[in-house]
Amino acid sequence: MAEKFIIGLDIGTSSIKGVMVSADGKERYTGRVPFTYTTRDDGSVEIPADKYLDCCYRLLREFGEKLPDCAEIVALSAASASGNLLLLDANGDPAGPIFNWQDHRVTDEFTRIFPDFDCDSYYRSTGWAFTLKTFPLAILSWYKCHYPDVLSDCSKVCMSTEYLYSKLTGKWGIGTSAGTPFYLIDQVTGEYNSDILETLGIPLDKLPPVMKTGSILGTVTAEAAAECGLPAGIPVIIGTFDHPSAARGVGVCKEGQLLLSCGTSWVGFYPIAEREKVVSAKMLVDPFLSEIGGPWAGMVSLASLSGQIEAFTKAYVDNSDIWYRKLVEYSAESETGAGGLSIDLLSEPNEAEIKKYEKKHIARAIMENVINMLSDKMSDITDAGIVCNEAVMVGGPSENPLWAQLISEKTGMRVRVMHGSYAGAVGAAVLAGTAVGMYPDQETACKCLIED
Repeated sequence: MAEKFIIGLDIGTSSIKGVMVSADGKERYTGRVPFTYTTRDDGSVEIPADKYLDCCYRLLREFGEKLPDCAEIVALSAASASGNLLLLDANGDPAGPIFNWQDHRVTDEFTRIFPDFDCDSYYRSTGWAFTLKTFPLAILSWYKCHYPDVLSDCSKVCMSTEYLYSKLTGKWGIGTSAGTPFYLIDQVTGEYNSDILETLGIPLDKLPPVMKTGSILGTVTAEAAAECGLPAGIPVIIGTFDHPSAARGVGVCKEGQLLLSCGTSWVGFYPIAEREKVVSAKMLVDPFLSEIGGPWAGMVSLASLSGQIEAFTKAYVDNSDIWYRKLVEYSAESETGAGGLSIDLLSEPNEAEIKKYEKKHIARAIMENVINMLSDKMSDITDAGIVCNEAVMVGGPSENPLWAQLISEKTGMRVRVMHGSYAGAVGAAVLAGTAVGMYPDQETACKCLIED
């Protein structure tokens, strides 16, 4: 009998990562391909759709080449740091670039299109507070103001993950979890917001149909197989936002647990039974396991923090290609308190003051500021009546034990580390394997695939 493998992808902000893992979890292959975005002075952050697809296909081809003889891939799913807008023209080709969720070219365009927008009620509907300047809804308003013909003539309004799915299967679909940063879907009803669409002039048939998380969207077509190097016929499963996928991958699925997901943004992810409790705490809301009778989830975020860490480290600690490693190495040489130095990564640096200190203290001050900001976020959630008693840390920073050690010292909480950068991809594999019946439920899948 052929050995069965699952592919889980994690389409992040800076790269696409993936795992190809056997059903029992004993054989595991990982891979990563970086994305290259163009960033301009006007705030635009974008990538051509063909370059994005090339990165995704390159990773899939690597997995196809690594697949053992007499083995088969039985399912594929993707988690994603979604919120990246793409329009397709009348021929189904990209009408422009993919707009990254960090793109902030929008100024007053949204308020011009929606002068009476009620931010609070929209948060209660979509689950995420809206800044009016970023994410697809803001970019759609920008299109409406500056390129109305492109918007009105397009054949599809989608995000990058759903575009990949369509190229793999020839079909369209979006889940409410990955679809939350679209800012067009009501989380409770699972339907698109008709008032918003009417104002923008977007009919429903131009949007991916909303589907249940874990649904089989379709199978890899012969045309896609020739591009991505995988066999045709592999089922492609509707995945989730990246942090709930990571939570699945490490078994953080019950109230009282906490996932610390650290990448481009640093996120605290809390399973919470009732959606209203998440809303009352003003957290980002994810449907998580609610579709199968489990908890919703709330998130608190230090958005785009990795960029600030890199900027400060390169300015004051090490400007080489191994700046991150040097940050941790120098920090480990310093004592708690960084020799009296305090740094605020979110403010303009006092260069004269910082340069009075040794590199080891500067590095430690950078790390301690991150941990202090994270601890403050966690304290706010505790004050809202949401308590956790254990934490699992994932993401690139978790691969160096000093981060977990310092967080544990600051919070008094035991912090375990699992799967490193690949937790989101493992969670996607959990979802994929369950969807095709390889496992009876996600809990069983998680136990098979967990790797401490």
